[in-house]
Amino acid sequence: MKKSSLFFVLLCLFQISKLGFCLAGSVHKDNYNGDKRHGIIRVTSFGAVGDGKTDDTQAFLKAWEVVCNGGNDTTLLMPLGKTFMLKPIKFAGPCKSSSVTFLIRGNLVAPGYTWDVGICPAWISFGSINGLVVKGGGTLDSRGSVWWGSGNAQDTDRPTAMHFNSCNGLRVYNIQHLDSPRNHIGLSSSKNISISGLKLTAPGDSPNTDGIDISNCIGVDIRDSVISTGDDCIAINSGSSFINITGLFCGPGHGISVGSLGKDGEFATVEEVRVKNCTLSNTTNGVRIKTYQNGLGYARKISFEDINMVDSKNPIIIEQNYYNRGKLEEVGFEYSNYQNLGSKNRFYQTESGNARGVKVSDVRYSRISGSSASDNAVTFNCNADLGCDDIVMDDVNIVSAKAGQVVSASCNNVHGSYLNSPVSCINK
Repeated sequence: MKKSSLFFVLLCLFQISKLGFCLAGSVHKDNYNGDKRHGIIRVTSFGAVGDGKTDDTQAFLKAWEVVCNGGNDTTLLMPLGKTFMLKPIKFAGPCKSSSVTFLIRGNLVAPGYTWDVGICPAWISFGSINGLVVKGGGTLDSRGSVWWGSGNAQDTDRPTAMHFNSCNGLRVYNIQHLDSPRNHIGLSSSKNISISGLKLTAPGDSPNTDGIDISNCIGVDIRDSVISTGDDCIAINSGSSFINITGLFCGPGHGISVGSLGKDGEFATVEEVRVKNCTLSNTTNGVRIKTYQNGLGYARKISFEDINMVDSKNPIIIEQNYYNRGKLEEVGFEYSNYQNLGSKNRFYQTESGNARGVKVSDVRYSRISGSSASDNAVTFNCNADLGCDDIVMDDVNIVSAKAGQVVSASCNNVHGSYLNSPVSCINK
């Protein structure tokens, strides 16, 4: 009787173990089938290790080929809990699907060494991919510190971290990005871009580590993001129009810039820019428009609204005589021909009669408040020939960050109007 009971118990345990094995296999199969049903391709299925040390570049390229050319499997997944080391890599289109998703659940890390930027100007680049979505909550670590030494002092010696070219309908959101060698994100030759929920960070003294650089793009919406870097939080360059920036926290950094425009005599254009509901904290500059003396073109139809400055140097700037001769440490904006000498403001004499310059017009500053870390809250340095026209200041109230001190404004060749703005020097 005892032997039969023992046999029965062992038989039951054996059957239960078989059931558990089958259930485990079923769960694994369901996950795999679930991925397939949702069009998900995991980079780990193509040999990516994700230990932060092994080179996973080729595995990513193989997985991308399937996603881009497959038609049905349209999501490339980097799983949570993995760190993938990638050498410079380009994800190229066009793809068969109208929408492709780059889902970063885990982390991506650059190699801990420099490379020839002439061959690979970006760490991660996307080209000719319409309907691309980059999202996921993961982190990109560009290891920029290996590039920031004196041996890579020039911009051209350092790569962009992530670049998008000819990617119409691009969506980027919920990504953290650390320590780019140069600008963190570059956008070029694309239309209808939406970006939100980004956190881009680099040391405040890291060289030229812009947050987002925009060039030759139409229809860019950036919102609800934090950018704390060593240069412009956002730079809007030539060929760009209908740019909306909302809900941005910027600082440290060099503020939000239109330009620089007209370098090397180029014809440059920027128009229809709206910056709204942003905070700039401890920035070298606030909201800035900068153009080169000998360029051509225009910057127009630009508005800065509901901006809060927190101890920002040079909160409002138009610099129409920007030039590349090194940094003037006495002022907060680089390469300018304006400098602050003691308590007096002085402008260098600009070239006149050459019929050149980037025309700045139809710029509105509305409801801008907060504190300035410099004596000048407003600086308009406009070209002697062109001038700056239709510049409007409406409810601009900036005070000194230093107790008991007052701020001033400096204007040269600027015309427009001001309303409810204690600090202004515009000729009505």
